[in-house]
Amino acid sequence: MADADFPTLTLAERDRRYRALRALMDDLGLAALLVSGMGRDQLDRYLTNEGTRGVCLLPRDGEPVTMVGSGNTTLGRHDVPGRAYERWVPDQRLTGGAYGIADVVADKGLSAARIGVVGLSSRAPASVAGTIPYNTWKRVLDALPDAVFTDVSARFEQVMVVHSAEEIAMLRKSAEIGEHATAAMIAAAAPGVRESEIVAAGMHETARRGGMWLSGPQRGGPERLGWAGADWVWMGGGGRVLDKGDAFGAELFTFYGGFETQQQVDLFFGEPDDDHAFLHEVAAASYKAGVAALRPGLTFAELCAVMEAPLREAGCWNMGPLVQTVSPVIYNSATHVGLDTQPGLAGLPLPPTTPRDGDFVITPGVAFAFEPNACRDRKRVCLGGTVLVTEDGAEELNSLCTRLNVV
Repeated sequence: MADADFPTLTLAERDRRYRALRALMDDLGLAALLVSGMGRDQLDRYLTNEGTRGVCLLPRDGEPVTMVGSGNTTLGRHDVPGRAYERWVPDQRLTGGAYGIADVVADKGLSAARIGVVGLSSRAPASVAGTIPYNTWKRVLDALPDAVFTDVSARFEQVMVVHSAEEIAMLRKSAEIGEHATAAMIAAAAPGVRESEIVAAGMHETARRGGMWLSGPQRGGPERLGWAGADWVWMGGGGRVLDKGDAFGAELFTFYGGFETQQQVDLFFGEPDDDHAFLHEVAAASYKAGVAALRPGLTFAELCAVMEAPLREAGCWNMGPLVQTVSPVIYNSATHVGLDTQPGLAGLPLPPTTPRDGDFVITPGVAFAFEPNACRDRKRVCLGGTVLVTEDGAEELNSLCTRLNVV
């Protein structure tokens, strides 16, 4: 599958990861790791380099086993397109029915071992309650009464968040795809166009360039108080036909080879009104302050404080995080800060402030989604793309989405 335009990971990268995870096992006194790939981020891919939504068992000593629940998935290794890929885990087993996770653990001689589990909890916003179904985990516990299981999700995710040179190449490709998707959406936008057509342009460009589009928040109109998936996706209607005076925003979750980058596409139709022009200035100030401050040795808490300062000084509130890690998304700055100070929102069912989630010392190889969003009452502007921490500071991987684009 070698192609200079479409990078892949090598077995050397696999071995680097396994060494890091086995060092983690030594530190925690574990005989194995059991990693769930269920949920949005499919964390088993860190061990398998595949997107099977399976479970992977990595012993401290011995070869790993990956478990999947679909026979169609296991057969996919044996046709012409499947054979083109070098598999990181040769031992892939079909589980379900009479043969399950506990049987694999027993087969590997780990029935009475101390095993670290990834998937019982998570820092990831979409997986805070874990990703392993209750009945699945109950069967494992019932079948392995002598095993000792300990939740190591946070420590595993911390290993993932620092990227190697091979992983950075994948992130760059992902961000490049997101940049092209952003350009396609800007080109498709004009008064009289449905927001669904703008989204379709980004989806098309993402897939055309070898990436995957994971649908994120989208909203168009003269005000944007909600920030979630578009209503028209579930309720029909085709989306709003946008006109002068409308804004349109979309948070792109672009993936390449399992690596996520993010781009905040914010468009305004016609000349921005004073509110949107002001909010653009505030969001841009937050973005620039974060890029200027970002460097190895800075803590995540310090980065958040730098990016929050322009919003607090301007009397704005923020709907989503101003910054978060990507690949995986596990550290987030605070959200809904200052929401209760907005007179135009009186009487609405306002959500509480969600504080910053955790802290760590930033090192080279960490990637962030910069997404400073400045809100005043019901209006919002959100900017930003993916920013990589280097030995010397910060490298911006996106540019088109770092400003309010007027169409």
